[in-house]
Amino acid sequence: MMKRLTKTFLLLIIISMTGCQSLLKLTYQNEDFEWVKPENLAKVVIQSTRDIGFRFVVTDIDTIDELYESLSAALPVDEVSGLEPDYIFEFTTYENEVLKYYYTTGIGSQESGGNFYNDDKIYVVLNRIDNSLIKNVFALRKPQDFFSGYYGSILQAVERVQEDFADKSIGVMINEDKEMLKFQMSHEILDFNLELNKMGVHPVYTDREQDLVMNINTQGYKTSLFKGVVELRDNQKKRNSRYYILSEYVDDQWKTQVSDELPEGF
Repeated sequence: MMKRLTKTFLLLIIISMTGCQSLLKLTYQNEDFEWVKPENLAKVVIQSTRDIGFRFVVTDIDTIDELYESLSAALPVDEVSGLEPDYIFEFTTYENEVLKYYYTTGIGSQESGGNFYNDDKIYVVLNRIDNSLIKNVFALRKPQDFFSGYYGSILQAVERVQEDFADKSIGVMINEDKEMLKFQMSHEILDFNLELNKMGVHPVYTDREQDLVMNINTQGYKTSLFKGVVELRDNQKKRNSRYYILSEYVDDQWKTQVSDELPEGF
């Protein structure tokens, strides 16, 4: 009987502690961003770190208020995430003061490090900025199910090159794919690189690092279509060749063709 009571008492303590932690999360308010309220800000400029031509300006009061709500729940931490930032946020106040922060998408825990930071402070901001602000900007432009449509198509092209060149080391470059730089996010690039590593292929940043280097160039895209050209550099034989990627979103999935000849419909 005593053992049963002890177990019950311990269970109540655990439930109580869990409840307190949940309540703390619900009631937590970060006051460092009170200046982000709409009455204080003239505009917010959001700039891609990979594509300098891609930037958008936010002046809408409701959108700024939603951004404030996200930042008011930001948790201060000691270290920055190991991923590269995806965006630069520039806040301009009505006094013409400009405050700059770096933001990495797709991070939502203290364990992964801070994803919203400047030289003075580091915070973890949950994915609400991704879901409510940035995704809305991309909604009518970005290919749907982007990871499968873009990165998945490239992985299929890698498989084809591996079949044709079984004894060669292969590198893949996406950092010069100008059409897609604005859509490339650090957490997805990390996942893509992990998939390459599983295949024994290396992510590279120049076309000289492996026997063969696949340089990816997007030729066109819609929400349900992706066309890309793989410029394949053979560093041993000092010659170049091409592969063509044609992917279409059909029946809720991407269907991809990879060929060394220009396909119909390309």
